[in-house]
Amino acid sequence: MSEFEEVDGSVRNRVLVVDDSPTTNAMMEGVMLDAGYETRCVFNGAEAIKLVNEWAPSVILLDLIMPGMGGLEVCEEVRRLELPRRPSIIIVSSESDNDIVVGALSRGADDFVMKPFNESELLARITSQLRISDFYCEVEEDNRSLETILDITCAVTATLDTVEVLDTIVMRVAEVMKADRCSIVLVAKENEGYILAAHDNPEMHEKKVNLDKYPEITEAIEKRAPVILEDMLNHPLMSKVRNTIGNLGGMSVLIVPIVINDTVLGTLFLRTKRKESGFTKKEIEFCQVVANSSFHSIKNARLFAEVSREKEKLRELAVTDQLTSLYNHNYFYQRLSDELEGAHRYGTAIALLMMDIDDFKHINDTRGHRTGDAVLREISECIKSCVRQTDIVARYGGEEFAIILPHTTLESGVEKAVMLKEVVAEQAFAGLAKGEITMSMGIAAYDHATKVMNAGDLVNEADNALYMAKHSGKNCIKCSND
Repeated sequence: MSEFEEVDGSVRNRVLVVDDSPTTNAMMEGVMLDAGYETRCVFNGAEAIKLVNEWAPSVILLDLIMPGMGGLEVCEEVRRLELPRRPSIIIVSSESDNDIVVGALSRGADDFVMKPFNESELLARITSQLRISDFYCEVEEDNRSLETILDITCAVTATLDTVEVLDTIVMRVAEVMKADRCSIVLVAKENEGYILAAHDNPEMHEKKVNLDKYPEITEAIEKRAPVILEDMLNHPLMSKVRNTIGNLGGMSVLIVPIVINDTVLGTLFLRTKRKESGFTKKEIEFCQVVANSSFHSIKNARLFAEVSREKEKLRELAVTDQLTSLYNHNYFYQRLSDELEGAHRYGTAIALLMMDIDDFKHINDTRGHRTGDAVLREISECIKSCVRQTDIVARYGGEEFAIILPHTTLESGVEKAVMLKEVVAEQAFAGLAKGEITMSMGIAAYDHATKVMNAGDLVNEADNALYMAKHSGKNCIKCSND
């Protein structure tokens, strides 16, 4: 740390002189300025307290005897303030009685210098107080780090919830490091990662990222060692992605890999404003300890990508008929309700086509259920090949199918049904003769001229039309208004 480095929001070279004598103030100010200290002078205790709050000096040179609020009262008031860094208070007074010195020290002063002061002695006392202050700052920093590590350790042992543990880690590390972004990134495979936790955006859980767009993370993975970019925007490593990080000027990053048995499970990623001061050795070591302590939680998330894919499969299974790979009955009703709501809102039409394979029981009875299943699968593929991408095809039940046709009038629905009927007639399904499989179809539509108001009503209309087709000789098409 340089002598005049910024520490916890205050500048280390700030000296406040508090004395009701203009002559003494001028003398002290001259000595401080010559020594390179940034100096301000006030003439009473009330002004001193105000400036301590606003300016956060590192050292206060304080006279004891002043009008209004005396030096001892100023000491006590300063010690009651919540400040980014505890200022050192050096009493500079002509009072030399031991009781006065002891009283000043007991009420918050750190040192005592007699007037008339010796310049060298005063500067030496200031330097000594700054060293002591730095020591206490380091102790406080170490305590914060240890408390954070303890919190993380307790979180890991207290819950099996990986998300909760990782959230605790990034929140506590961001607090200690004063980071704009602290996140944990899981390395799923070579160029693929997942953000498991981000302190500034909880919604980023499980977000997939392309690691090619994060060369700093890739570098840490390849090196298996911390990577520090003091000025990420202008660092050569970021040249290929500079146009995408233009809003991060003045930012620095620290990436600590989480390495177990020579395998990188993930990284701890920090981004903060450290362009001038950089990351200290203690901060890097702290982040390494935290990264290693998160191993078990990262390990639990190691199969995250696979789990995500499994979740996708499960979601697909939940809405899909396993035999035909069409949407199932439940999903059909959900989508029909959604499409009807859109039709109500935007004044568009929607048609529903219900289809049933004629005499399907006879196929099962004479050719066997395996042939029947093959017929269902092949007809499903045939239907899907004949509809638009926006149409929703479902297996309604048994040998019955349904097609939701958004933005489709009754007349257009009939045209679709005629086309499907002709395609089915030309196909030979499951080794059966061409034309051996026929379908009856019923159509209903909602176009704001009908009384249909919900999914159940529309299904009933189409189902009634299908019933009429079945009882009109099969292999035909009927509309709800026939």
